[in-house]
Amino acid sequence: MRVRAEPHFPPNHPSSIPLTVSEQLAAFAAETEFRHLPEEVRAKLRAHLLDTFGVALAAVPEQFADHARKAIGTLTPRGRSTVLGASEAWPAAWAALYNGMLAHGLDYDDTHAEAVLHVSTTVVPAALAMAEEANCSGPEFLAAVALGMEVNVRIGLAAPGGFHDRGFHPTGVCGAYAATLAASKALHLPAEGIVHALGLAGSQAAGTLEFLGDGSWSKRLHAGWAAHAGIVASRLGATGFSGPRRTFEGRFGLYRTHLGDSPWDAAAVTRGLGKEWRLLEISLKPYPACHMTHAFIDAARALRRREGFALEAVADIEADIHPRAVPVVCEPLADKWSPRTDYEAKFSLPYTVASMLVRGHVNVDDFTAEAIHDETVLAVARRVRYRADESSQYPRYFDGTLRLRFRDGTVWEHREPINRGHPENPFSFDEVVAKFTANVERIASDAAAKSLENELTALPLRNSLSPLQSALRRLAAEIRYRETT
Repeated sequence: MRVRAEPHFPPNHPSSIPLTVSEQLAAFAAETEFRHLPEEVRAKLRAHLLDTFGVALAAVPEQFADHARKAIGTLTPRGRSTVLGASEAWPAAWAALYNGMLAHGLDYDDTHAEAVLHVSTTVVPAALAMAEEANCSGPEFLAAVALGMEVNVRIGLAAPGGFHDRGFHPTGVCGAYAATLAASKALHLPAEGIVHALGLAGSQAAGTLEFLGDGSWSKRLHAGWAAHAGIVASRLGATGFSGPRRTFEGRFGLYRTHLGDSPWDAAAVTRGLGKEWRLLEISLKPYPACHMTHAFIDAARALRRREGFALEAVADIEADIHPRAVPVVCEPLADKWSPRTDYEAKFSLPYTVASMLVRGHVNVDDFTAEAIHDETVLAVARRVRYRADESSQYPRYFDGTLRLRFRDGTVWEHREPINRGHPENPFSFDEVVAKFTANVERIASDAAAKSLENELTALPLRNSLSPLQSALRRLAAEIRYRETT
């Protein structure tokens, strides 16, 4: 569906010179409103908003969130943008930083498989914070989120899996641009201002995979920093502070600097823009762990449910996984067998498979300090090996095969060709609501969860975000009450 006219931008741009990627994105964003969005996009947006708020709120009690809230609180005065799970409000840039860290904090947030990046976790916090400061209506906020999500996916799809291969975390890198576009839309910037803002986002796009070496917390920062960068870049763009127009495809642009000689196609960012909605391809997560483990967790679940399953009779466990995913969830194998932190456990195929085989679930509480040192689970994790599988369809799908070899020589095998939650193997809306409710009820009552669900669903009809803000404040007050009793 085409929702924009041919862009007339910038006014003095020679017609013989092709528009840059940023100029095309900016024109599309400036001219697209919520009423232009196809119904299937609106339905997708509703599900992912619920999911993003749910996973963010579920992270409020976590230790990293407490540290982040205290640190950011020393840096900022009071403002107008919601701090999820708290009574205070901060300026937009700082609220976006914290809320982005929450949204990505449990690794339970949505993902585009082929682009290999988390999508909403950078966009929603930036759009919310700026929409609150700019007094946006519900539809204006939703348009900002949808456009940010769409652009996020497209930036990643120019080099599927390429950022990971080079050690960059695309959630932080691509997400900075997407958050900038979302914040710029909420701020009602014209196309020229959005171009400058996107160029400035390129100087803030950051994030490496080095957290995999010790399970530290920096991955959570990447999403928050991207959301923060989006607010800063959009505010600078609004003043006319100039940014490079070829921030994606330029000689020193995103793709050449980050990917070097690896293949990339900047034209993919805008190919079919306004006709093909790539955000429809985003997956929801059934487990709070790296998406590359999910097929193996589901395979373990299926094998565990087979008649005659006896864990004590399993001699060893083998996973067939694409070689590009091996460095993320399988190596160094000794570290994956015995994770030291929650994040090491979330990125451990052996641990997550063992948790499912032993406990019958992989949920938020399976990544506490006590849970990850459970010797019963670790003993099973140490039986897990992997085999590189070139036939895997990664990164189109996070697929995988799990094989159990029993002491009597029997072999059981199960293959998951398409990860659960992928649009080709989707959640129902009832499942989306159930996940949202379970996450919010980690910190608040069923009534608070229902109130927030109602307000998020009603956003297309709201002239302001005040009812949503009120629901979030009531929820925060309930959290404070629980903490003091």
